[in-house]
Amino acid sequence: MAEKQKFPFAIQNVTEEEDALIKKYYKAEEAACQHCSDRKARQCLVGEQLTRYIRPFVRIGPHGYLWPAGYGDHAADIYNLDVRPDDIWVTSYSRSGTTWLQELVWLVQNNLDFDTASSIPVSTRYAFIEYPTLASEVRKSTPNSNIKGQRATEDDYTTLPNLPSPRYVKSHSPLSLLPPNLLDTAKVFHIARDPRDVVVSYHFMHIMFRYFDQSVQFKEFWELFQKNLILHAPLEEQVREAWEQRDHPNMMFLLYEEMKKDLPAVIDRVCTFLGKEYTKEQKDKLNDYLQFDNMKKKSPFVSSEDEKKDSELKFMRKGKSGGWVQYFDDQMKKEAEEYMKKYLMCTKLQFPDVNS
Repeated sequence: MAEKQKFPFAIQNVTEEEDALIKKYYKAEEAACQHCSDRKARQCLVGEQLTRYIRPFVRIGPHGYLWPAGYGDHAADIYNLDVRPDDIWVTSYSRSGTTWLQELVWLVQNNLDFDTASSIPVSTRYAFIEYPTLASEVRKSTPNSNIKGQRATEDDYTTLPNLPSPRYVKSHSPLSLLPPNLLDTAKVFHIARDPRDVVVSYHFMHIMFRYFDQSVQFKEFWELFQKNLILHAPLEEQVREAWEQRDHPNMMFLLYEEMKKDLPAVIDRVCTFLGKEYTKEQKDKLNDYLQFDNMKKKSPFVSSEDEKKDSELKFMRKGKSGGWVQYFDDQMKKEAEEYMKKYLMCTKLQFPDVNS
């Protein structure tokens, strides 16, 4: 086993003001208890601990990526994971089309094994390496949750070393926080999406998985996003890191909008990247399998809200591009224009017009 490397980046607490604002939303002490009227109780009247983060959130590295303190505890463990040549890693900022790409990549690499893909959730086939580091220090069980069968991953950074090859790995960490030999050793995919659509989807994900209370409005989430007070932020820096590696022979950089606009072309690119050849009929079947409505039916995250056609609390929500315009008021649209100028200056990345 290679000697463990020292984690090269500073890990610093956010300011007291930032931490107070973050914890106002990320299930801090004042989060409402479903049993009690006391919104600041450390323990509810029926004895259940409230879900809350105790330690300050942290910023990591020169770009100040925002994570709970638990990530800081294990950043070196993630950075020092052994990478194998037959690994396949799928990376992204949250809500950028990760699950869609994971399924595409796994099927291409596994000879279009639709039976296994249909019977074993993608969350079991991929190790979501940093998932345990996102947990709050005090957690409350939610036996009455609307989300059934919810399990974000079977494996993570603690079990990855013991998994048999080939391993499939998912991460929302930027490349700089992942093993430094990753790109030179394994195949890596990164998917990016118009950040305005990302922030809408991310808002509803925060509510669905109870990071935030359901009363939190999108405008509040957007304000936090602009201040880089949302998990994994800043988005543009994470995308920039991957974009700058797009010509590396082991990196495939994709856009969600490319997959929406011409999925068969993306399938061809992924097949070439992984050295796989399939007939037109086989690729047509893969294309059909990966259509949003079909993917949605196979999602491991099933909500009782799904029966409500207008519900936004779905893991596979709408699968559209350009839908952000429905959620931004005029002032927010002006702010989004300014953000996109900053984003484009940072990434030099243009998104194709899909609007569907």
